[in-house]
Amino acid sequence: MEGRSGPDVTDAIAGAVDAIGMPAFDDRLLAAVNGFVRVDHLTALTYSSNEGLQQLCVASRVDAIGVRSLTRDYVAQHHRLDPNFVELRRQTRSRKIEVRRHDPRRLKARAYQRRFYTTAGIVDKVSYLWRSSGIVYYVNLYRTTRTGHYAKEEVRRLEAVARLVASLVRLHGGRTRVEAAFAVGNASGLMERLVGLLGERLTSREQAVLVNILMGLRTEGIALQLGVQEESIKTFRKRAYAKLGISSQAELFARCLRVLPRLGLRGSR
Repeated sequence: MEGRSGPDVTDAIAGAVDAIGMPAFDDRLLAAVNGFVRVDHLTALTYSSNEGLQQLCVASRVDAIGVRSLTRDYVAQHHRLDPNFVELRRQTRSRKIEVRRHDPRRLKARAYQRRFYTTAGIVDKVSYLWRSSGIVYYVNLYRTTRTGHYAKEEVRRLEAVARLVASLVRLHGGRTRVEAAFAVGNASGLMERLVGLLGERLTSREQAVLVNILMGLRTEGIALQLGVQEESIKTFRKRAYAKLGISSQAELFARCLRVLPRLGLRGSR
């Protein structure tokens, strides 16, 4: 399949960005990836020594129920038979995104191969593995018998969009984890306390902007909330990020996760 280009791909990526932190993100991320290469199933997992292996995203173009069942089984027990998992656990320092093509010769357990490939009709996979703020991410892009194996050009295309997909997944994971930590109680008040722990040099306006970012508002929404112009919000955000030594929302969520224990909360899903 030739990769699409133009407005369709742009709209698909924008849709994934808009859904960050929401249940719709999984399907929209898969749609965005399909703008470049045909992918039948997508899963994203996270691993840390404290929380173990957790499911972050699951989506499918062809069999959503089946891929969810496979992912539950994988996370619950069978990941130990995945040759990538041992190496995934060793991803403790490098932030570089490793792109790995499935090699059936590495599957030593026949029962594992039968459950997760043969019976499920999965014939190929490209994986992304990387580390960010103490968490290892593991994204899998599957092809089934109905679509066939990846061509070399398709693999190259997936390599080219690895950073884009990783950024979306990391941002979604960070927002999901922070929001889960504040699922009970006065979320706005807790967010204010959390932002207060990030840096004493932040002005009240800068703190208010960060709180609203964490609450899921975009620039125009924050401007309405605070009664100022959108350009002012951008300025406050830029100054706040500079004071914290960060440059993106993903890094903001990562900083929040690091200070969560000081509130007596855990940043888990």
